[in-house]
Amino acid sequence: MTEQNDAAAGVAETDENDWRVTVRLPEASQAGQAIEHLSAHQVEDEVHHRLGGTVAVGTSGGSEVFLYTRTQDTAAAARQSVADLLAKHGMQADFTIERWHPIAEEWEAADVRLPETATEIQAERRDLDVAETSESLAAGVALFEVRVQVPAHRDAVALARRLASAGYSVVRRWRFLVVGANNADQAEEFAARIRPQVPAGAVVSIEEVGPRRPYTVFEILAGSGL
Repeated sequence: MTEQNDAAAGVAETDENDWRVTVRLPEASQAGQAIEHLSAHQVEDEVHHRLGGTVAVGTSGGSEVFLYTRTQDTAAAARQSVADLLAKHGMQADFTIERWHPIAEEWEAADVRLPETATEIQAERRDLDVAETSESLAAGVALFEVRVQVPAHRDAVALARRLASAGYSVVRRWRFLVVGANNADQAEEFAARIRPQVPAGAVVSIEEVGPRRPYTVFEILAGSGL
């Protein structure tokens, strides 16, 4: 991928559409009470009236309540509305406002800016690749899979043999193949190399599966050329 393409992709992926207010209550039981108060008070309607924004409310199942908005302004307004509401009911909470970083794939503090230049985007992607690969190798299983469905059993057998001989980690089940990858970029790279090899009518897709699936990790070796 060229630097220009990275920059273009990064602009599309790093818009400011995902903000979250985390409301931390002293006890899990209070989170349920807070949800009830929020539902009765209709905080979303209040914030929408003030700023034209909407709020989605969720819970961790523990002592945290989450408010999801599209902008920092609506997040700040939601935070204030909830703080005022809880105070009326004699409840105290800690609040944090965060923004989703789509390349790093995690919530960051509001003052951590998104990467903007092609160089910054590439650096954050490399950091993510390193983190995913480390998690994958530590767990001993692939975090990502390239999945291939072919029209016939014999196609699956032949393709599995070719990919295995090239050094890929392959699991075959009837007309389906799975190739393990340690991170998202590696999965994209593998899929791009596999697609020209599949027969007509085959379907190639990528899936993030995490460390609990029973597939073998693929550890790419430096200089292997795979």
